[in-house]
Amino acid sequence: MGNSASKAARKYPSRAQIPSQPVSRNGAKASLPEPAVQSSKLAHSHRSEAIENDAADPDFISNLNRLGPVRVDHHMQAIHPQGSNPTRLFESRAKSELSSEPTKNQLYAFKLSDLLDRRKDVRSRQDMEKLSDEFGIETDKLESLARFVSSPSIDSATIRPVGGKSEEEGFMATAVWIEPQFNRPS
Repeated sequence: MGNSASKAARKYPSRAQIPSQPVSRNGAKASLPEPAVQSSKLAHSHRSEAIENDAADPDFISNLNRLGPVRVDHHMQAIHPQGSNPTRLFESRAKSELSSEPTKNQLYAFKLSDLLDRRKDVRSRQDMEKLSDEFGIETDKLESLARFVSSPSIDSATIRPVGGKSEEEGFMATAVWIEPQFNRPS
């Protein structure tokens, strides 16, 4: 982005630089490990000198020495989660759902989906109020929610097989938004 003239010019080295030799703690220069020679065997059952030389990384060791020893907080406590057993978790959740008092205007997702499906078949205002009472939600809250949320519905006239396949193998259809059709008083 921007004009290339406004960017700093990159300068590349004209030849490869020779890495400086690391210095050990006593001031003597440490020898760099020689590159491992490729042998006909790819793996060994014991550690050869080539493997040891490859594992000796002076930069890594110097960084570890600079970091120092690990500090451990011994005042920590072990935590054992109570619901680690999935069966107990589901049992306790089902038990709490059955024993809890239904709260007004709060539904689980599967109940909300069922409510929205059943709302599509409502034909009168009284039916809407009965449905709202059955699910423990205020009618005005249900109407407000239904302005923005609906359950999946498809237009049966638009069902067609996918790309030359039979209907058993897969089909496509158009999703539609269905509102309840109230009967008009005559």
